[in-house]
Amino acid sequence: MPSDAQSPLLWPRVIGQARVKSLLLSTIRSNRLAHAYLFYGPEGVGKDAMGLEIARMLHCERGGDTACGVCASCVKMDTLQHPDVRLITALPVGKNEDRDDGPLDKLTAGEIEEIRTELAKKGSDPYYAISIARASSIKINSIRDIRREVPLSTLGRQRRVYVISNADEMGNEAANMLLKTLEEPPPQTMFILTTAHREALPQTIVSRCQQVRFDPITEPEIQSALMERKGVDNAQALLVARLSDGSYSWALELLEKDLMQERIDVVDFISNTLGSRHIEVGEIIEHITAERDRDRVVRFLHLMLIWMRDAMVLARGGSVINVDQSERLSKFVAVFPLANLSAAMADIEHAISLVERNVYISLVLYSLAGRLKTNIL
Repeated sequence: MPSDAQSPLLWPRVIGQARVKSLLLSTIRSNRLAHAYLFYGPEGVGKDAMGLEIARMLHCERGGDTACGVCASCVKMDTLQHPDVRLITALPVGKNEDRDDGPLDKLTAGEIEEIRTELAKKGSDPYYAISIARASSIKINSIRDIRREVPLSTLGRQRRVYVISNADEMGNEAANMLLKTLEEPPPQTMFILTTAHREALPQTIVSRCQQVRFDPITEPEIQSALMERKGVDNAQALLVARLSDGSYSWALELLEKDLMQERIDVVDFISNTLGSRHIEVGEIIEHITAERDRDRVVRFLHLMLIWMRDAMVLARGGSVINVDQSERLSKFVAVFPLANLSAAMADIEHAISLVERNVYISLVLYSLAGRLKTNIL
């Protein structure tokens, strides 16, 4: 018999994470919830989803381990309009915004509508990646707003819950202000910080939170979720799950793109780079960067990383992720038996970090091409 944490009926919006569910369920049942949690782990594995699900469960009018989904409180959570649950995320700074303004006070009507729409999408799908124009960091005014709000009583007897998504996006001022609240935790208030970059948070913040590590989601779990939630056929769901690197959010992103063409671009980039076909390499880079979409470039580099990982595994007799490219991978391994694939993968990971830090994309890709030749030829 499956344990409570393994049951699909427990927190069904959260995919997998049986270990984390077991830990949190035990804490909830023993009435030992901490005032502050730090959920950390890879992107897209359900950290926000778990935080929102706990908030939903705590406020559900029917009680129990799992929210009912139909009471007034649960309905409000579907669009993140619950008065005692707040999702804090990066927002744009309004014109002439000062310290006494609320986080939305100086934004335009269009910006506020965009924020509400994005929050509603997140409420409907907790794995949705919020994207708001001009939003690059969690504003200090958002944290000030929390400081003003926490002394107020909640509408019911349950605690107020703040889920601070991608908490590493706080600047120093915002982090220092949040620290003051965590040092003097108000009653009936819980903070859930989520991050894929725990090392980017001040240690003073980390030390005041109960830390919970989230794991990559298994391929079967992602495959099942894609089939059940998105109606994806079995073969496509299997391929996307294998390429998703344990991230359901990335799996969703892959579904929306021309996955086959992007994988072809990856192989062509590697092939043309090693063949010193500079014009063709330049054309691929121009094609990839034409829309100045950094997410697309990061996705391209992740797919390249998986391809190199497959080559390394195949050379050692293991099973590959890109099953439909096995023949081409085998040829690559045979032609380049002395390739330093570990170094090539490290170079790709470095390129990803540079793109994410807004370094000039084309320069990063041209530099990567040179490094790949050095490590493989």
